[in-house]
Amino acid sequence: MSRFIPDDIIDEIAARADIVDVIQSYVPGLQHAGQRWKACCPFHQEKTPSFIVNPASNTFHCFGCGKGGNVFKFIMMIENLPFPDAAQMLARKYNVIIPEPEHRHYTKEEKEAGVAAYNLRERVFLLHEKLAAWYRSNLVNGNAAKAAEYFKTRRLDPVFAEKFMIGAAPDLWDGMIQWATREGFTIDEMKEGRLVSESKKTPGKFFDFFRNRLIFPIWNEQGRVVGFSARQIDPEQGGGKYVNSSESIIFKKSRILYGLNFARPEIAKKGFAIICEGQMDVIAMHSAGCGNAVAAQGTAFGNDQAMILHRYTENITLALDSDSAGVNAILKDAAILLPLGFNLKVARFPGGKDPDELLKNSGAEAVQKAVGEAVDFFEFLFMKETEGQDLALPAVKTKVAENLLKFIMLFENAVARDSYLQWLAGKLGLSTEAMLSEVRRLSAKEAHQNRFRREAREPQEAPAAPLPENVPESVSNPLLQKALTVLLEVILADSRSADLVKGELPEEMLDSGPYAVAVETVIQACMNDEWKDAPAMIAQRLIPCEFDYAGVTAVLSAEPQGEKKSSSYYLKTARDCLKRIKILYFGKQLKQIRAEFVSMPPGPARKELLRKSVELTRSLNALNHPRTQEKPKTVKRYLLPDEQPPSEEIVMEEASETEIEIG
Repeated sequence: MSRFIPDDIIDEIAARADIVDVIQSYVPGLQHAGQRWKACCPFHQEKTPSFIVNPASNTFHCFGCGKGGNVFKFIMMIENLPFPDAAQMLARKYNVIIPEPEHRHYTKEEKEAGVAAYNLRERVFLLHEKLAAWYRSNLVNGNAAKAAEYFKTRRLDPVFAEKFMIGAAPDLWDGMIQWATREGFTIDEMKEGRLVSESKKTPGKFFDFFRNRLIFPIWNEQGRVVGFSARQIDPEQGGGKYVNSSESIIFKKSRILYGLNFARPEIAKKGFAIICEGQMDVIAMHSAGCGNAVAAQGTAFGNDQAMILHRYTENITLALDSDSAGVNAILKDAAILLPLGFNLKVARFPGGKDPDELLKNSGAEAVQKAVGEAVDFFEFLFMKETEGQDLALPAVKTKVAENLLKFIMLFENAVARDSYLQWLAGKLGLSTEAMLSEVRRLSAKEAHQNRFRREAREPQEAPAAPLPENVPESVSNPLLQKALTVLLEVILADSRSADLVKGELPEEMLDSGPYAVAVETVIQACMNDEWKDAPAMIAQRLIPCEFDYAGVTAVLSAEPQGEKKSSSYYLKTARDCLKRIKILYFGKQLKQIRAEFVSMPPGPARKELLRKSVELTRSLNALNHPRTQEKPKTVKRYLLPDEQPPSEEIVMEEASETEIEIG
């Protein structure tokens, strides 16, 4: 997508956006580590923090999974947004005004391809925000009488009804469409938000997706309305009990936890999160003083949602329904959470089948007591498996052991696994050796029976996306990228090496790739006596960048090495890197000359190519064999099929690709 935000606005956003502040809103565990910040990576599962944030350069990098970038890149990755949307999100946060696209001049192609798309996502966000308020006003002002009557039966605390903006859709086919049209929104914007349905009988005719239902707005992690869940109020009404927004450009069900925007502070304060089954249970929990409750939205709890919770806590209490469906959901959630290292408890509701019912029947204290008395997941599972069974019978012990061991085996942590094995052995009156023997048997059985199913279930690694056309050499050539990366590390750590490179690396040898741009930025900083500011300048120049530059952020995020290595080491390494860069540059030029030479007829232009090839070959020989250059040796000439022997020897040797030692 073309970028329609002026460069000066991008620069202002970058200047105002505090990368530590931004990342902390997503990664609460971010902690000081010297001049940098460190946490467990939000992009992959890890137990030892390897995610580094460097406020000096305004960059982040994970030394575990290799992801890195600037503050824009972080928002793009964590929110799954294109660059313009990430920039807009940061602009809103830091009160930077982005001018409307109409105020700028575009080509016809730009207008047709990009201008409409530029604001579409924001328009859909605005539509949802205003629509949530409209639904709320319908319920409060009596514009949806049936929904209001039903809502009274729910006996919900008005304070929390207001907090969660519970509203109502009127019993009209196009009530929302009429309202949205008056507010200036188009049918296309309503369609993008999945708020309307098209008539099958009359194409082009639309009606409201939500009608005659109680409405629950759905917020994303950052507190923006992204969709709605609608509760049936008339048993004879068609459709399911709950109807949820379909996925859209702003709503991805697998990445939403209902109530997380409200629960985040309480999760940090209490040290654990509560997972409920639906919206009413979450609201009941918050009403009862358990503000750390969330729920999966419109789909079963999944790995993405578990990873989101892992940014806030490692302790989970499952507060699902006490019926058979709820118990099955507990087991499914445990199978996702245990391998990720979560500590699980299960809350039970003796005065009702769920938190909402318990709150109505017994009050807030009963809900708080149920949460406070939550039992360890394995205690819960043991009670479930042994209920009504005679543990004295060997067959019962065998079945109970097998069912619990399947979950104990999910632990990656050996200490946790062994602790629960000893606990289960004690519960069943068996030896730990017998438990270990059964674990080995089940492991072999699982590997044999589920190998093909597991391979089919696990996501296959996607093939690497093809590089776009006209890719810079520093991006497509791993040897050149490595040399530039090491050179960058050296010239950022040692000013003398930076001065050396400034004088010996011609500008034409650096292309537009991010690694070359980073090195060029340090060189320019040296020329302007701004060497110490080079890291921040690099991050600024790489906004935005269509190519991956995680290697650059790895250098910017690493601990300073200036006091650990000598200046002579840096100078030698810088020279080695310069040598490699020049060899690759001259080799590429020589290859291009030979490609042109094949189709070029005899004449001055052909002789000029021969002259250039001689110069390049000599330069390569000087780099590859510096000690042999004092005494020229006779070399074999290479003639093309249609070429006559020249009057003097012409050197046409292939460029050597011999590896050099870097560092």
